[in-house]
Amino acid sequence: MTFGIIYVLGFLGFHFASTPKETENFIGRTAHEFMVARVSLTSPDDEVSYGAWNLERLNSGAFDTTDFTFLLPRQSITIYTGDIHRAEILEDHGEWQLVAFYYSNTRTSTSIYRAYQDRIEPVSYRVTSSVADVFLAVFMLFPAIVLAWIVTGITNWRANRRAKTTAT
Repeated sequence: MTFGIIYVLGFLGFHFASTPKETENFIGRTAHEFMVARVSLTSPDDEVSYGAWNLERLNSGAFDTTDFTFLLPRQSITIYTGDIHRAEILEDHGEWQLVAFYYSNTRTSTSIYRAYQDRIEPVSYRVTSSVADVFLAVFMLFPAIVLAWIVTGITNWRANRRAKTTAT
């Protein structure tokens, strides 16, 4: 029981400490992983098609903004790009929307941004899980076993000491 409590608390503590919510400096790895939804305005057969781009590509400026918009036409959309991603409107203010993009692949993450017709403004980004969590779970076994052994030893020592003083 002691091991289970220590293991779960340790894993959760390390997980949340290693995946902080990022709200500034969307550069480097974060710019590569920060995903946004776009809606194509030039789809054939009047079908609405969606795509996902990362912030790194958006910052490059190598695209034509007349072919798509970042404003979502519905409350929630699903984007199929080999993986299944979802974007949902958190707030709609007419000319802009607060959007949450849920990315799911070898990592799951949430990108929140303000979407305008032709641009986005990043608000926050958080990795919610990744393949590294498996390695963290395995790594946490040994320290949790040692700590549980120490806590159990101290608890047993105190109980034995209390029993001896009560008996005399």
